[in-house]
Amino acid sequence: MASSSPTCSPVGFSGRYYTVSGAGECIRQSSFFQGKAVLNQGVGYSVILGFGAFFAVFTSFLWTWAATILQSSNVAWEYGVSGPFWYASGATIQVLLFGVMAIEIKRKAPHAHTVCEIVRARWGTSAHIVFLAFCFLTNIIVTAMLLLGGSAVVNALTGVNIYAASFLIPLGVIVYTLAGGLKATFLASYIHSVIVHVVLVIFVFLVYTTSSHLGSPKTVYNHILAVSSKSRICSEPISHSGQACGPVNGNYKGSYLTMLSSGGLIFGIINIVGNFGTVFVDNGYWVSAIAARPSSTHKGYLLGGLIWFAVPFSLATSLGLGALALDLPITAEEAGHGLVPPATAVALMGKTGSVLLLTMLFMAVTSAGSAELIAVSSLCTYDIYRTYINPEATGKQILKVSRAVVFGFGCFMGVLAVILNKAGVSLGWMYLAMGVFVGSAVMPIAFMLLWKKANSVGAILGTIIGCILGIITWLAVTKIEYGRVNLDTTGRNAPMLAGNLVSILVGGLVHALCSFLWPQNYDWDGTKKITMVEKDKTDLPADEFNEDKLIRSKAWIIKWGIGFTVVIAILWPVLSLPARTFSLGYFTFWAAIAIAWGTVASAVVIILPLKESWDTIQSVLLGMFTNDTLLEKFDEINLRLQAIMMAIPEAERLYLLEKEKGKREEAAERQSHNSRSIV
Repeated sequence: MASSSPTCSPVGFSGRYYTVSGAGECIRQSSFFQGKAVLNQGVGYSVILGFGAFFAVFTSFLWTWAATILQSSNVAWEYGVSGPFWYASGATIQVLLFGVMAIEIKRKAPHAHTVCEIVRARWGTSAHIVFLAFCFLTNIIVTAMLLLGGSAVVNALTGVNIYAASFLIPLGVIVYTLAGGLKATFLASYIHSVIVHVVLVIFVFLVYTTSSHLGSPKTVYNHILAVSSKSRICSEPISHSGQACGPVNGNYKGSYLTMLSSGGLIFGIINIVGNFGTVFVDNGYWVSAIAARPSSTHKGYLLGGLIWFAVPFSLATSLGLGALALDLPITAEEAGHGLVPPATAVALMGKTGSVLLLTMLFMAVTSAGSAELIAVSSLCTYDIYRTYINPEATGKQILKVSRAVVFGFGCFMGVLAVILNKAGVSLGWMYLAMGVFVGSAVMPIAFMLLWKKANSVGAILGTIIGCILGIITWLAVTKIEYGRVNLDTTGRNAPMLAGNLVSILVGGLVHALCSFLWPQNYDWDGTKKITMVEKDKTDLPADEFNEDKLIRSKAWIIKWGIGFTVVIAILWPVLSLPARTFSLGYFTFWAAIAIAWGTVASAVVIILPLKESWDTIQSVLLGMFTNDTLLEKFDEINLRLQAIMMAIPEAERLYLLEKEKGKREEAAERQSHNSRSIV
């Protein structure tokens, strides 16, 4: 990605991205990838179509989005150390708090299949239709982010046409999902997680310990200081518009090495609102909560949230800050499309880095895409087909419809991704805007299971009015601030912040006000009567649904979920403020936390499932490795049984002879006794 011409560098360590012109000027590379692929197109097509087909053998269900890997490093490149922190904390607290909802659904709607089934049981058909629309919109947004990020990276690294990639990626996901159906085995989730976390650890240690280009927190620290130096010349042609150069606007003293960042904080707020929407309004999370074992649900969500924190925090603190420390000529457009991680991977490891990043990314794209397809198929089958078309649908009919929906929605998203790419919509823009569109439904959905007074009128009005006002505010602020409304201006921080906040707050306030004025006083009888498609075949003991146990579990997750939320969203950033611009020692400590968190989380992900399932694994392995011996034993038993069966006629003859002999002896004895009596 660098020129072979004579080089120069204003910072002394990135000469391969600068050339000396004939006039003696130092010219920076205009972009990192410059339309040149690192790998050939064959690799790209193999990845797009091959991963889905290969892992279709297993199938999976996990929550590491492509946005987690790509967007988190983008905000690190844009805001510095505050970016990865706010991405990780802002998207973790929803998972921690969703544990409360997971317990409540076990208490109040134990046989529900989707969140919208619960909405209909409590609030009726009108509310059901409204929330169905918002759930579908959430799934469309999340899937669009997967495809936009995935297609951009494949295009940059392999040269595969971005529109072809946009349409072909969903096809691989369709195969992957249909092969496994709705069962989603633990094996594939485990394989996915292991791959993601192993690659994460490789990149973290590469940046901070082993790389010849960086290799230590001290080198990363000094390079970032040089990149953001106030004395650095950032005019054309030694730098170009949209590239990282000089002090950062909105950061304390223009430094990337500070938590005092207005841009980082604004992103954090937008991130919190948006991720509440894509957790609480994404039916996929509810499907996962419904499938979870009641006794382990609360601890599972807490542990999962804390482990997931490591993916954006550790990865972006490495690849995102690594891009700055290497002074890579990444443009804002490239960053917006999620190309910061692949750029850093290529700069540090060449083709090997690009292969590792592609592998990690497509574990996320394929499995999370599968989860979204399953979520949509659940809504269509249970909330549309079974509710309004065929209420007596059998399990076989439900499965047939769900497969048709998976195929149809996958194709639809492929076409939509092509349209969005053609329109210039980026992963970054979509990520920031998601809260504007679906944030208004968050609090009504939470109230549905947590507040008996919450009524249907408030839920409908709050959700619709909040969304409309959020969009109006978003566009109005854009027009007022920048004088024009387009993809560039609507994607900036001020309009996004205003739209996100109005959407979620108005939705909650309208619903709360209506519910106080006309309380429903619901007892959840209707939600408890939601029936399974066929007879419930669960093998869970009744004790799993014991009310006292579930209440204790709820108290536990409230205590620890809120506790960790306070720590990572309030205490941590507040305690880091006195540091102002990080010293070398403070940054080293910060990097050590990222390394340790990522390493420990990866170890837990790899080891804990093995430990928890060890008895089952032993049984499977025993069966695999003793199978021949068992067959030999069965053959021996069969031979003995045959011998016994063949001996049965002879044994019967001997028995009859002995019996006849006994009768004769008995008769003779009686005759002898009678003779003596006569005498």
